[in-house]
Amino acid sequence: MVKRKRPLPARYKIQISSLEAEVAFCNALVTFAGQIPETIYQRAEIQVYRTLERSLSKRLEEARREAREYTERLSA
Repeated sequence: MVKRKRPLPARYKIQISSLEAEVAFCNALVTFAGQIPETIYQRAEIQVYRTLERSLSKRLEEARREAREYTERLSA
């Protein structure tokens, strides 16, 4: 018997999509602020955006892992 893959619940889809958008936005902000900052404020701004991007990326990977585990439990 072939196991059918269950679709991801909407709450996981929304959470993952939202985090992906936030990571992309932070990446765009870093690009917009400039790769070679001219002032100390630009350097600080870029550092904040990169830190936020790393944090959001970790949350995104955790959300993806939780979604995989959830679908595996349902399929078992």
